[in-house]
Amino acid sequence: MAKRGAELRQQMLHAAKAIFLEAGFERASMDQIAEHAGTTKRTLYAHFTNKDNLFLAVFDLILALQLNHLKSPADYAQDTEEALVLFCSRFLETILSSKPLRFCRLGITEAERFPQGAVRLHEALFDNAQARIALFLSERLTTAPEASQLLAQELMGQLLYPRFTRALFGVVEPQTVWSDDLGSRPAIDLAPIRQMVSALLALQSTGD
Repeated sequence: MAKRGAELRQQMLHAAKAIFLEAGFERASMDQIAEHAGTTKRTLYAHFTNKDNLFLAVFDLILALQLNHLKSPADYAQDTEEALVLFCSRFLETILSSKPLRFCRLGITEAERFPQGAVRLHEALFDNAQARIALFLSERLTTAPEASQLLAQELMGQLLYPRFTRALFGVVEPQTVWSDDLGSRPAIDLAPIRQMVSALLALQSTGD
């Protein structure tokens, strides 16, 4: 039975995500995307008026997938420190995986043409993770929102640099395992993350 409505739209978005990743924006065609989605180009255009709109919609899909994939630190463990460690590990695993890295490169390449897409991608991959850490810290440590934001920003900075920039430019080829959702993804060592989180919480405790 042919898919319709929201289900068909999702199928087309996932097909577009795969084609854009494989071919880039310029070389990807609506014919390719329609074929990959198992539908017609006419139906594809009925949902997305042009390739530009479809490209931007893919960034919204990535945001939704990322929000669902990461969840909240509280979902990982009851202990505050352990919850943060596991959440940060999942975040790093995601951000350093091959498909998210390729989307980052694609977003940078097309940033001038699609500034909205670049903003949405940054929100999907970075902003929402930092916001969730800040909210978690505010709730668990009863710190003011501004202080929690600063702590979350500090932790994110330590997590990302230099790992992410090196991976983005292909400087490091991390040891990988396979994930159908994320592509090749790095094996994350929890020890450095534990040190970061422990130091951050100790600093907050001293500040109180």
